[in-house]
Amino acid sequence: MKKIDAAINSYKKPESLIYTLMTLKKTSGELIDKVYINDDCSGNGAIELYNHPAVREYFKPWTLDVRENTRNVGIKEVYVPDAKPKYERSLWYMLSHWKRFYGKNYPHNRSDIRYQYALDNTDKDYLMMMHDDVKYVKDTVSLYLSAFEGNDKMALVGELGQCWRCRFAEICNPKKIMQGEKPSPFWPLTPSLKTKDVHQFNPKEAFSRECRINEWVSMVNVKNAREITQRSGSFFGNMYKYADTAAYWFGMLVEEGYDFADPFILNNKEVKEYYHHAWQGHSGHSVWVNQGAGQSKYNAQEIIDLIKQEFGFDLPKIQGK
Repeated sequence: MKKIDAAINSYKKPESLIYTLMTLKKTSGELIDKVYINDDCSGNGAIELYNHPAVREYFKPWTLDVRENTRNVGIKEVYVPDAKPKYERSLWYMLSHWKRFYGKNYPHNRSDIRYQYALDNTDKDYLMMMHDDVKYVKDTVSLYLSAFEGNDKMALVGELGQCWRCRFAEICNPKKIMQGEKPSPFWPLTPSLKTKDVHQFNPKEAFSRECRINEWVSMVNVKNAREITQRSGSFFGNMYKYADTAAYWFGMLVEEGYDFADPFILNNKEVKEYYHHAWQGHSGHSVWVNQGAGQSKYNAQEIIDLIKQEFGFDLPKIQGK
């Protein structure tokens, strides 16, 4: 049986991340070899917790590859000197933003981009990427792998969407996209808020990039993913102009002629049969930014208790936590 690797981003919610991996191990454990944990400078004992002997022992025979970013990235575009997306090629852009690429306080190590360290270092054919607030209830890995079978041009599978932000939502949906119907000849460009009539969409007036495979539970063909990055100068996990995470890269995938798939639509399955994202009742981002004057609170103790209840594991106490 060929195994895959997995990649998960970490920021200030190590208990939630460990719970996510425990549910993944329970449902798809035999299919995974190594898990790359990329911490965005949490500074709250997260690294120590992931490296704790008891935690590493629990996840055997998995290998945990834990690294910490050179500095905090957060939710913003990361500038890497040797890789620039196509829209950044103009002389005006380079002259006006040169510090972002060459100033000592601006460019990042490419490994700081979410999932990129794993994408650069895995020796597997496929890489599963996920958020730290996912609860797996069924073997999602096998479902995703099935979407790659027999198609060498398949690059990315997962839940097609972000329709809640897209002004094409009134005339489009993921099922239509998977059936080959496109809401516009310019898709995957999507209308911005400045567009008055989505039926007369003209990207020369104003556009955004909303359509994507939602990156919170997604899988790539590693070879194809690396080729897309090399050809487009863009990274899957980066934020780009007019786009949320993975949306610009998704556009480059389409432009480069690779395929994508939503395995839930292909197999007539419901997402909730396989996993629950943001199962704690709020998104990870809400916790990061203390969204809404603080109503989105991360309850670490609740998850510690859940880990004990469901998996019989006493999460180690780490200094600084």
